[in-house]
Amino acid sequence: MKVFIFSHESDLDGLYSAAIGLMRYPQAATVFLGYGVENMQKMGNFLYSATHFSKERGLVIVADLGLNDDAIETCRQIFADASRNGWKLMWVDHHPWSQAAIDAVKEYAELVHDPSGAKCAADLMYERLVPENDLAKKLASMAHTMDFFTKDQYLTPITELIRYYQNFPDFYERLSALAKKSAKGILWDTDMHEDYARYSKLRDEAKVQALSTLQVRPIDGIKVAYVQSSPYLNSSLFSEEVFAATGADLAMFYSAKGKVSIRRNNDRISCRQVASYLPEGGGHDYAAGATFKSDPSDISAIVGELEAAVAKAVKRENK
Repeated sequence: MKVFIFSHESDLDGLYSAAIGLMRYPQAATVFLGYGVENMQKMGNFLYSATHFSKERGLVIVADLGLNDDAIETCRQIFADASRNGWKLMWVDHHPWSQAAIDAVKEYAELVHDPSGAKCAADLMYERLVPENDLAKKLASMAHTMDFFTKDQYLTPITELIRYYQNFPDFYERLSALAKKSAKGILWDTDMHEDYARYSKLRDEAKVQALSTLQVRPIDGIKVAYVQSSPYLNSSLFSEEVFAATGADLAMFYSAKGKVSIRRNNDRISCRQVASYLPEGGGHDYAAGATFKSDPSDISAIVGELEAAVAKAVKRENK
């Protein structure tokens, strides 16, 4: 049986969700994606080729990817087409969804969804696919630690390695190779170590540059840090340094590619609510992501757009 696993491209939860999927279906092809309509369309193009040009039927698993309302119709078309061609579909996720998104996916697929904040996607993949597998249990535990930032166990720097690999043209091949290694219990090796040594020098230089762009502004009692990020910085890990240096409640990391990562230092504000006022926004209360419309070279315009989103979220929280 053919199996395709689509998982989140940016973090340990996405990587280990794919790895756990490979434990159950070692023949699976892994495809890593980001959020938004454009990425949903990429998945659709991939599935169209897979389901229309082969008589063999199979299974599609989507893991650690939320479905925003603006992508519902695209998703419905993709899943309806794959279902008509005899493919089974499963979506495993832990992000908050609207009822409209839930209903759309349930029409064509098995939905394994727990937005309670108690489980990450890898937890759900482990429980649904390989509940007796000790390695899968360990990977899910490690993904949970990183996703919820509980700091309750040692983790290799693989999250930063994912960030480093995003700068290579063969990023998806590298990420698939990491998923295959993880599925075999290889969580760190000399190749990873050598790559990490090269990355750490670039990361440290990027930190200095990013901190030089730091702006801290208050909005209705919420202290917000705005930082121009770098392709060599992991937002969750770097946010700890920003919060330690500024005492900010919220950090907004904007990139030259028109994306923004949102992290918080306390529960005074929801990152997800802030993201909801920006294009393609989604995520959790403690971490979220979105895009922005401003010219990436116009810092004043970017900060102004992000400030407006924070102001709307704060106003909503204070109602």
